[in-house]
Amino acid sequence: MKLKEVLAAAVFTALPGMVMAEDVIRIGLFNKEAPIIAAEGKDFLKQENIRVEISSVSDSPTLLRNLISGKFQLIFTNADNVIAWAEGQGEDPQKNDFAIFLGGAQGVDQKLIVAAGITDFKDLKEKIFAVDAPTTGYAVLGVYIMKKHGLEWNRDYTFKAFGNTAARADALSRGEAAGAMMNLADEEIQKRGFKVLARSEDYVKHYARGLGAARRDWANTNEELLVRFIRAMIRATDWFQDAKNKDEFMQLLLSETKNNKARAASIYQQSLNANLGITPRSRIDMEGVRTVLDLRESAGLMKTPVPKAEKYVDERFYQKALATLGR
Repeated sequence: MKLKEVLAAAVFTALPGMVMAEDVIRIGLFNKEAPIIAAEGKDFLKQENIRVEISSVSDSPTLLRNLISGKFQLIFTNADNVIAWAEGQGEDPQKNDFAIFLGGAQGVDQKLIVAAGITDFKDLKEKIFAVDAPTTGYAVLGVYIMKKHGLEWNRDYTFKAFGNTAARADALSRGEAAGAMMNLADEEIQKRGFKVLARSEDYVKHYARGLGAARRDWANTNEELLVRFIRAMIRATDWFQDAKNKDEFMQLLLSETKNNKARAASIYQQSLNANLGITPRSRIDMEGVRTVLDLRESAGLMKTPVPKAEKYVDERFYQKALATLGR
């Protein structure tokens, strides 16, 4: 082993009894997923001398602005957002050098939900489709699904940005939009009189979402800190994916959801779902990133030749964290 590798290993692996200065990482996300809940609740972050300050946002443009400004140092989002922002296709027309450094979920369970009175895809012609942002996220998945049913974006229907799931659902209820990609609970769909026209898992099998991403310059400057963070997240994922920890993890989820048993059970089941759940060891689902690129190309949002998925992913930090875990 080269001298610099020995020194790096010494930095990345704290000696017993060594007290490292606490580092604060500012994180932006939509909702807390299982790995970060477990990492906080079981002190995996604390063991790496990391304290996180987490801010929840209601829309993708806010996430983007705060990552660019440095208010957020890390974010958790879908591969689609990272790719769009890297190509200057989001709210900021400038290309941003962002990189995915940590995996998340490997599938998507969105529903194409329509307002009362809509019974078929043909009913969406000349209608407004509610989205979070028009060129990113699940809007692109919606374009793909509707294209499979003969509807073309900006020819047969248009997008209007309303924001998060709750805002899009309200837009449908008010009659301001006819459809949206959302993950509403079945009882909420029934209560509002909505209808499910399609389910995403019937159209795509891999979809990389809930990924860790950062500005590449920040990641390079803070490599040691980022590796510690990733290590904590891998350990957290190992822990909650171990069946013997189910009861303790459920207690963490109940605390996180303010004792909402149904919500806690839903997070648990989805996190461990073989098709939709968190990847083992929080590895990056490269096939899921490639799926997102294919969807964006289908929607006419990628210039040819379409870049390889590796352009948007930097696995160096993950591999270093994994190496220090010894298995």
